Amino acid sequence: MSVEIAELPEFKLAGLAFAGPFPMLSAEMPRLWGDFLRREAELGGERRLRYGVSLQQHGGIMLECIAAQLDDLNALPAGMLALRIPARRYAIFTHIGPMTAVQASYLAAFRALEDSGLQLDREAPRLERYDSRFIPTVDEAQRAANAYDILLPLA
Repeated sequence: MSVEIAELPEFKLAGLAFAGPFPMLSAEMPRLWGDFLRREAELGGERRLRYGVSLQQHGGIMLECIAAQLDDLNALPAGMLALRIPARRYAIFTHIGPMTAVQASYLAAFRALEDSGLQLDREAPRLERYDSRFIPTVDEAQRAANAYDILLPLA
């Protein structure tokens, strides 16, 4: 798996979150996607990019968000979470394949990072960037051509 390095500027996101143990993600993330897609229009404008944000893991509980970029966080729809992602350097990898293969893509990305001599910042949010190559899991989770970018924050 090849590594692309990019410096991203600060950006703002608004979306919905799920907090729970890792084993629940496979069941809860499709529901979260469904909820977000139903409410995405409340953010206004046309969305070309969506993001998955892994914020933290404490005591086995993960906080995961599905969000879209927003310029003004002051007009946040009720029940949505505002996130400010700081400017930083990321290692970017691409997952291609069904959602059941995502864990293998992450493991390959972590190995590639290590092989490159780069270090993951374990305290910073990990991002997934979804563009037109990605079909949300509520529609076709096993779609072999599904693709999206995994952005790992660098130390």
